[in-house]
Amino acid sequence: MKTLIVLLLSCASLFAGETLIPLASGQTNMVSYGLSCVVSDWSDATNAPAGSSLVLTLRNTGAKWLDMESVTTDDFSLRDANGQNMKVYLWTPAPRGMGFGDDTIIHLAVDHAGGAPQPWTLHFRSKKALIPVELTILNIKPRKH
Repeated sequence: MKTLIVLLLSCASLFAGETLIPLASGQTNMVSYGLSCVVSDWSDATNAPAGSSLVLTLRNTGAKWLDMESVTTDDFSLRDANGQNMKVYLWTPAPRGMGFGDDTIIHLAVDHAGGAPQPWTLHFRSKKALIPVELTILNIKPRKH
């Protein structure tokens, strides 16, 4: 039974026909993070460009409390392989603050993802937070499967 549970936990997450494909993970001095892209197996949604829907998961690993409520699109910078800025939108309301060990999820929509040369670079810095969180994720290559 333990083997089956480990196998299930190691697979990509499925949400009603939508799949989270892991793109990057790591840790800074304040947070650990995971970046995934959402892809669909449904015929109506398969024309969505790879990388048009990104999910950033953050876990507080370095402070008693991290204020995330003031996060806006201005805190994100996404650049394509040519260094061109890409437009990013928050698909979710502002993320919630995190106590030590807690996590939060930020859903990002990327405009014109299909035509942007890869790999991409995502930079995040919570500018208005008392204790700023900053991370850079390099070599992002969204894919359909």
